[in-house]
Amino acid sequence: MSALQDLVRPRYIDAIRKANELAKPFSTPPIPVHEIAESNGVDVVFVRFGDAADKVAGFCDFRTGKLYVNAEDPLNRQTFTIAHELGHWMLHRDLFHGDPAKYTVLPRFQKPSRTDPFEQEANVFAANLLVPSHLLRSVRHAPVAQLASIFGVSRQMMENRLKHA
Repeated sequence: MSALQDLVRPRYIDAIRKANELAKPFSTPPIPVHEIAESNGVDVVFVRFGDAADKVAGFCDFRTGKLYVNAEDPLNRQTFTIAHELGHWMLHRDLFHGDPAKYTVLPRFQKPSRTDPFEQEANVFAANLLVPSHLLRSVRHAPVAQLASIFGVSRQMMENRLKHA
C-alpha cells in the first residue's frame, strides 16, 4: 500500500452518493453500466490479457480515459469490473491523473484489495451502481439467485450487497 493510501480512509458515503446519482434515471434492472461509462466520457475496451487472464479482471487508464476489461471473464464479472473501474474513474481520477504511476493494477483476489481504501470505495460504488437501493427495495425478499439474475450480477456479489443494504 502506498503512503497516499495509508493516509486515506474509505469515503463510502461519497461512493454510494455518486453511484446512486448515476443509477437514479434507471427504473428497471439490469443497470446499463457500459452505457453509463461511455456517457461519462470513458471508453470500455474488452481485451485478452493472455497469460495474465486469470490474474487481472481489468484496470482504468487515467491518462486515456479507458477501462480495460478481461474479455475472457463471464458477463456478470465483466459488468462488475466495468462498474468497479468506473468507480475509480469517478472517485479517484483527480488523485491519480497527475501521476498515474501511483495507481497499480491489483491482481485478482489479492488481499490488500480488502484493506486498500481506493479498492474498497470502488467496490462499494460498483455494488451500489449495479444494485441500487431504489430498485432493490421492491424485490429484496426474492431468493438471492433470482435477484442476482435480475440485476445481472454474481450470486456472491448479490449476497454481499444484501448484507450492506
